[in-house]
Amino acid sequence: MRRCFTLALLCGAALAAARQPNVVLILIDDMGWRDPGFVGNRYIDTPNIDKLARSGAIFSQCYASAPNCAPTRACLLTGQYPSRHGVYTVVDERYAPGQPHMKVLSTRGNDELPAGTKTVADALRGQGYATALVGMWNLGRGRNGSTGSPTGRGFDVYVRPDDVGFAKDAYMDGKGRYLSDALCDEALTWMDKNKSKPFFLYYAEHSVHEPFDPKPALLAKYKAKTPTGADKGITPEYAATVEALDASIGRILAKLEALSLTKDTLVIFTSDNGGLPYVVGSLRGSKGLLYEGGLRVPGAISWPGVIPAGKTFDEPIASIDFMPTILEAVGAPLPKDQPTDGLSLMKQLRTGTPLGRSSLYWHFPCYIGKGEPMSLLRSGDYKLIQKFAGPTFELYDVRKDPEESKDLAKQEPGKLEELKKQLLAWQKDTGAFLANEPNPAYDPNAREPRGGKGGKGQGGGKGGKNGK
Repeated sequence: MRRCFTLALLCGAALAAARQPNVVLILIDDMGWRDPGFVGNRYIDTPNIDKLARSGAIFSQCYASAPNCAPTRACLLTGQYPSRHGVYTVVDERYAPGQPHMKVLSTRGNDELPAGTKTVADALRGQGYATALVGMWNLGRGRNGSTGSPTGRGFDVYVRPDDVGFAKDAYMDGKGRYLSDALCDEALTWMDKNKSKPFFLYYAEHSVHEPFDPKPALLAKYKAKTPTGADKGITPEYAATVEALDASIGRILAKLEALSLTKDTLVIFTSDNGGLPYVVGSLRGSKGLLYEGGLRVPGAISWPGVIPAGKTFDEPIASIDFMPTILEAVGAPLPKDQPTDGLSLMKQLRTGTPLGRSSLYWHFPCYIGKGEPMSLLRSGDYKLIQKFAGPTFELYDVRKDPEESKDLAKQEPGKLEELKKQLLAWQKDTGAFLANEPNPAYDPNAREPRGGKGGKGQGGGKGGKNGK
């Protein structure tokens, strides 16, 4: 009897020790694929992001599931392609469908996730997790508890920039406080309050979105440096903004260490879309386009003691993969009666086993900035792009030609037709909106309307006209 009682105590202690892991999901806004040092940047100092990447696995072909903000965030939280949840682009009246400069009829899509769609936060809260979003939501403007707000989508706590005293798009609050520092303070306080139970922190920085207003000392540092090679186009304002962000990530990692939670925490680091034109190096395109520059993002996952350190995986992954990865890591099931397009990365992370996925898809039937309605299939090393306004198809081998400089459509007609059939079948299967109807209001002489926030930030950074 005493032996059984002792065994029960030991088993109980083992179960108590084997707590479910915490999850910290770090999503950066507009970070280019080679901004961090672990990807090759030699101009910007990112010691904390690099340390995080070295402590786990790096994904050399990590992709955002959409070329701009809102749809990628929807994909990341649901594991679904945009053609399923219908969040295709950001809300921006400058790009409302049917304007004279648009050759085909695009779509606005959904402003928020469909009412019945479950998020990773819903699933984790159902497992007893404390859940918080600190930073950007961009999936609706509903009041607390509604389907358009984080607190109606599985998050217990939501802290946005204006909650801590910052105006829209502002990096400084007029009192000398920097936005990234203030958001990080909120995240650290919340981690302290929830350290005794498993937690999910979705840390979605406003950085590194234009217009910039960098810390003066960091701006001076980068004005004194000269970027070279692939870093040549990066501005001091941009570099200073990235380094300030890196410092906040370092504080989050330090907090995990101080709470003795590093080995109990899965940390994911990535960006919501490709970067601005001057940070994508030799890649074609930028934010808003389905070329590599608009989709390639930095990606790293760390979980010391579970994921071997120092690994680099070259197989393509995307934002849709993070929800199933998180749920497998914590032992939670995928939502019932809801298609999941992403794959869990956990087996690959633990053992190096290939994912074995045949294809990835993107669908953006919208206009925004330089972006036009496009659809995309990545199959092996081949990439097929459908331009609805053409209508045309382009074919690239992105392993041999990452700059997408050689269209193989005429050279390899057999491969073109094979992938066209596959892409069109996927569009039909997922109910994708097809921007293939001519716009009756189209005027070839019309120009895209100007307006919205832009110009220079107080720190002298370049302004931007693309939506988030």
